[in-house]
Amino acid sequence: MGAIRNVLRPALAAAALTAGHALAVDYSVNVIRYIDPATGTPAAFTQLWGNNNNGKVAGIASMSGDLEADGFSFVYDPAIGAFSRLPTPTIGAVTDYTITSINDADAIAGTYFDGLSERGFLERAGTYSLFAYPGYPNTEGGRTISSPTAVHPHGLVVGFAFDDSLADPLARYRGFVYDPSSAAFFTLPTPPSTFTIAQGLNIAGQIVGNVQDPAVTGSSALQGFLYTPTTPGEPMFGGTVTTFQIGGFGTRARGINDHGVLAAAVNDVPGTATTHAYVGTAVGPTPGYQRIEMPGVTGGPCPDGSWPEAFPEGLNNAGQVTGIYVDSTCATAGFIATPAYVPNGTTPAGAYTFSVDVVPNVPVFLDPAVAIAYDYELGKKDPRFASVRLPLGIGNNKFVLVVGGKAYDLPAGQLFTFADHGYKKGVKAFRVACIDPAALLDPVNSLAFPTEVTFADAGRFTGTQMPLTRLRDHGGIDLSMTQAQCRERLLKAERVNGPPAE
Repeated sequence: MGAIRNVLRPALAAAALTAGHALAVDYSVNVIRYIDPATGTPAAFTQLWGNNNNGKVAGIASMSGDLEADGFSFVYDPAIGAFSRLPTPTIGAVTDYTITSINDADAIAGTYFDGLSERGFLERAGTYSLFAYPGYPNTEGGRTISSPTAVHPHGLVVGFAFDDSLADPLARYRGFVYDPSSAAFFTLPTPPSTFTIAQGLNIAGQIVGNVQDPAVTGSSALQGFLYTPTTPGEPMFGGTVTTFQIGGFGTRARGINDHGVLAAAVNDVPGTATTHAYVGTAVGPTPGYQRIEMPGVTGGPCPDGSWPEAFPEGLNNAGQVTGIYVDSTCATAGFIATPAYVPNGTTPAGAYTFSVDVVPNVPVFLDPAVAIAYDYELGKKDPRFASVRLPLGIGNNKFVLVVGGKAYDLPAGQLFTFADHGYKKGVKAFRVACIDPAALLDPVNSLAFPTEVTFADAGRFTGTQMPLTRLRDHGGIDLSMTQAQCRERLLKAERVNGPPAE
């Protein structure tokens, strides 16, 4: 796995974007490939779908690169720091299935094929259930499953149904919201369309997707849509739909988070099928959008008919976008794009410096170039670190966190809260060690290491992130050691050198 860092100024901070306001935040893009937990072998094909707010990511992969031959669905679980294949749904004859969404309660939604038609399925705590939109032979279920609420204890599901045999092309597709608790469907009031996908859903009940204008030909017929319910938070009771395009190009909206930020795929290279991922706000007096730059999304079609693209599929409340990435060599992988603050300078000793306004318990992503280890420290009068979460997509996704002389195994995506480990007021410093040297990471390369931190109080973070490259910096660890040797030494030691927590 690798990572890409782009530099965009000004950029829209997806975690806190409001219409028409731009913030000096960059996007770090980590390229993700499924890794077989038994052999360590990366898959030839990986696509990411949904991501939740707890570090879990759902996707599909194929070890051979042929999804029809050996494709499978998976979830990355930060609790174990590994990818887990989703077993074939136990709901009858299943010839193919795709997991497309996972909510904060770990419920899973997706679509399965029984050889004749498609149906939606849900999985909660090992129990499967299926659903089908009435009157249509095919249901693309579970493009998004929301987290449970008091009103909808099993969450709500967004998807679409289709019947290509219907004579009326405007009747072939229907977007819907489904309530598993009552088994009720609500059909979205989208405008006349020859191709409709409904996918993203947020806490306000807003839904995004795309329609295809029957009066327009080509990719420019694709329009994103935003459905806003009449009753906030309750999309089952009706609402209004607004369509939009980004830059006048064909637009397919795919995700919307609880801050009202959306992600969309845009065909913005005339004469090609290439798409780029955008984030922004769809409507309002001053809507704003930003393209997430990814190198290599150029060139002609691939042998299988696909095109180089960055196509978003999911978006969480931290503003992290997940999707599929095809570069100019036609290599296919998943990606996670993270809105992160880049350093505003360096100290004479080589530490990266930052200046970021923070509020309690709201994630901030810090993104320097990647090293083999880091020390994170506060500036004078800065609020204390409350938690840290490390990025998916760096080497084998395994790290060691050192705080207060103790070492902790910390897989990518797992939230480490300092109060839970005896530091009720947070800490002033910590270390991330044993970053996989097999990933060829180096403090002078252009790879990204977007580190999520939260703070105990409001204020400004003016601290540093020091890349460690020398023997004495790394707690006595020889930097020529393998990652396994580094981990063994630190995790077995009674006390580990590191920056003081207090």
